[in-house]
Amino acid sequence: MRIAKYLFLLLLLICGTVSVFVATKDGKYTVEKTKIIDVPKDIAFKYTADLKNWDSINPWKNEATKINHTENIDGEKILQNISINNIDNEMVLTFKDTLGKKTAVTWTKEGTLDFKDKFLNIINRGTHHNFDKMFELGLSNLNAALTSEVNSFSVKDIAFVDRDTVFYIQRPLSCKVDELPAKIKKMLPKLNQLLKNTNTPSNGAPFIIYHSRDTLNNTITFSVAIPTKQKVFTTPESDIFNGQTNPFQAVKATLIGNYSHKKEALSKIFAFMEKNKLEQSPIHKEIEIIPVNSLNSHSAAKWTTEIFIPVRPKKPVVKAKPVGKDSLKVATATPLNKPKVS
Repeated sequence: MRIAKYLFLLLLLICGTVSVFVATKDGKYTVEKTKIIDVPKDIAFKYTADLKNWDSINPWKNEATKINHTENIDGEKILQNISINNIDNEMVLTFKDTLGKKTAVTWTKEGTLDFKDKFLNIINRGTHHNFDKMFELGLSNLNAALTSEVNSFSVKDIAFVDRDTVFYIQRPLSCKVDELPAKIKKMLPKLNQLLKNTNTPSNGAPFIIYHSRDTLNNTITFSVAIPTKQKVFTTPESDIFNGQTNPFQAVKATLIGNYSHKKEALSKIFAFMEKNKLEQSPIHKEIEIIPVNSLNSHSAAKWTTEIFIPVRPKKPVVKAKPVGKDSLKVATATPLNKPKVS
């Protein structure tokens, strides 16, 4: 009986000691998980910020989950308020560029543990460790979804076409080849604003005109353009000019998917040209129409690029007229009557 009493007192002492230890332990915590995502930051951020894509990322699919509020900050951070099993949680997703056109995505949550979670945290259980596992799963889901998104593409509608006269406004630019998508994205809103300010309607999707390439320095000179119904005149001090393409013949292909797959599209175009004995024209410029792009679609798999490679005009085949029957009549010799021998 005395032993049982001592054991009870010892147990009570241990419980008291543990309670004091847990109660005095700092309850503030930070859960932070980082993963390298195999796509550029711009694509990763836009995909994650689009709430339509949340189901492909959500690591709490087996829980009662609801997104109460999100806030996007400068293409760098997404502030989230997510209710999980009726408990609101403040979280932050941060996006940073890395080498090789990849993105370091960090998912962070800060909070304060109650007594129960403090105790569970000591034995590697509870809120802190649950979020650690869920962040790891969610970031893996994001990488898998984006890798599939970026790698999905198709090339179709390869054909010989005629291009008509097109009026347009343009902004000539020059940059490193890798900077091309960012330059296009930055310039298109400025061109659209000019059309809006002058009450000039556009006449189709924006397009890119390629002027020259410097393979030695890996630079490219091009124009970002928007077609108009008629010629638009700009002020002399403006860096935006008007332009006009004359009719020409080209081989066209439509790339559906991320712009990084353009090489595959060009390969199919040149194979088509070789098969049909078509030569690229040095007179006209390569053009790319971009009806679906990063400004109007967050899904890289849906981006559409119509590529036009100008070719020399096809020479009309002159067919020789069939020769009719010879109209000359061949006279047949009439045999002379033999003289009568008397």
